[in-house]
Amino acid sequence: MFHLMVDKNFSSFIIARLVLDLGKKISWIALAWFVYQQTSSASAIGFVITSATIAPLLSSMVVGVILDQYNRRTLMVVENLCRGMLLLLIPLLHWNGLLTLSIILLIVFINGLLSAFTDIGSVTILPAFVSRKDLEKANALLAIAGQTGYLIGPAVGGFLTSFLGASVTLVVTVGFFLMASFLYFRIPEEVFHQDKSRKLHTDPWKEKIQNIITDLRESFSFLKRHKILIVIASVTLAFNVTYAPLEPVLPVFVGENLSGGSSTLGLIWSVFAVGALAGSFIWVRLKFSVYYSYSLGIVICLWGLAPLVVSHLTNEVVIYCIMFLGGMVYAPYNIVEPTLEQKLVPDEIRGRVLGVLGMIAGIGFPVGTFLGGLLGDWIGAANTVFFSGFFTVILGLVVFRNTSLRITPHELN
Repeated sequence: MFHLMVDKNFSSFIIARLVLDLGKKISWIALAWFVYQQTSSASAIGFVITSATIAPLLSSMVVGVILDQYNRRTLMVVENLCRGMLLLLIPLLHWNGLLTLSIILLIVFINGLLSAFTDIGSVTILPAFVSRKDLEKANALLAIAGQTGYLIGPAVGGFLTSFLGASVTLVVTVGFFLMASFLYFRIPEEVFHQDKSRKLHTDPWKEKIQNIITDLRESFSFLKRHKILIVIASVTLAFNVTYAPLEPVLPVFVGENLSGGSSTLGLIWSVFAVGALAGSFIWVRLKFSVYYSYSLGIVICLWGLAPLVVSHLTNEVVIYCIMFLGGMVYAPYNIVEPTLEQKLVPDEIRGRVLGVLGMIAGIGFPVGTFLGGLLGDWIGAANTVFFSGFFTVILGLVVFRNTSLRITPHELN
């Protein structure tokens, strides 16, 4: 699949995503540990993550329509410039004694609103760079880029936070957002739109708003006729709910159960990413062609076993091994699910439809982080990790038996 990287525009697009995910994970490790040090509360970490992750859901439907109608390159460039500047506010306010939890929540909320352009845009725009037959390989490369960022980012974030402090680490991550903006800018404008048959809108604002409303209605109408897309989004929603409690409670689990620091937290997520990277290579290499209900259900079940086991461990090395294996079995989900959606949705309405699907599926993550934070303070971090795994396994079994997903990749080609 790496022959696709010969195209300089496609390679710039993929590298930009890698850079963004690298910056994102470095900043999240620094921010999560900063909040933990200040509050010692899983719920406070949960509030921050919930604020950051619920925001893109509020903007996702509109963002999908905007990506379909307006200049994609300009949107991606400006978005990441603004996100970098917002991130810079956190250390600046902290050094001046003005930073509070409320301000952090506001900053990450606005940052999250903007992040939808990259999150939805990457999946929406990707088919503009490759042919239909190379779509799954291109999605695999996009997933690998993200997983590589997740591989390096948490470890780098953990070590930088240990040696430089969270505030300086956040300043460092601003450079990643600026670099991504530059990479998007150097791709010719027309490349972002070469999969589109419709012209970009240059209408007055009233007509633009009416176009957005019309396109949203068209999206919901399309989904009513293709209920399998609703099923896929619902599965991802539930998976997010059962997975997400790990995010706010893991810093507390590391601090209390492992007596570790930010570097331990970073290494756990980095080892997970190494496993995910290996899992992506294996999945694409083996070219599985089974029912989607089987592939998605097995992936969910196997990942659920990882937190089930980790919740009972205090040995860091064993936890690293379990998280590596967990990453391997988790990775295929981020290849199979978007490829299935992309093949089911026509090019000209992909942005708005995936925006709606993203909102449906994504609501599970802030719900999961919010509940995970509360449960972490109520029943303890280890118990929260255990129940996260337990309910994930149950979900996997339900998906495995789902008859509406009994289709194979060959049936969609």
